Parts: sequence; C-alpha cells; structure tokens
Amino acid sequence: MTQKADPTRISIAWQDPAILQIGKSGVTEGLIKEATRLLKKHKYIKVRLLRSALGDRTKEELIELLCAESKATLSGFRGNTAVIFRLR
Repeated sequence: MTQKADPTRISIAWQDPAILQIGKSGVTEGLIKEATRLLKKHKYIKVRLLRSALGDRTKEELIELLCAESKATLSGFRGNTAVIFRLR
C-alpha cells in the first residue's frame, strides 16, 4: 500500500524549523523512538542531518534507515535536510 502525501502539508513542513536532528551518534534506538513519537503527533516532520552524522554513510542511507525503522516515507531532500511522513 502506497501512502499518498499531501503537497500542502509537505510545503508547510518545509517552512517549519527542523524538529529532529541526526548527530554524530547516527540513527540510534532513542532517535528512532523520538521520530516515531513525533510522526504520530505531527504526521510530517523535518529532519536535519548534521555534518558530523555523515561518517561512513551517505545522507540518503541515514534517512532511509530512519524511515525503515520508524515506518515512514521520505518526501524529499534539500541539502542536509529532509521531510518524512507517516500517515498511519
């Protein structure tokens, strides 16, 4: 089942400040729990990747891992920032 994103909600999420940051620890269990909690509350969240998070992985790999673990869908990237959403 493919989730249909609301373009208006995505554009609003891009205007909001990032509410989740991935730091040098990377995608940890605590970060996944926080992302899951935020996705339940907001449905659409803006995630910022700090440069220190980009050790041996690419930003795409980090966000894909976060999306897979939190059952979210990636909307898109702008620099080191992404918007992800979960409609369930």
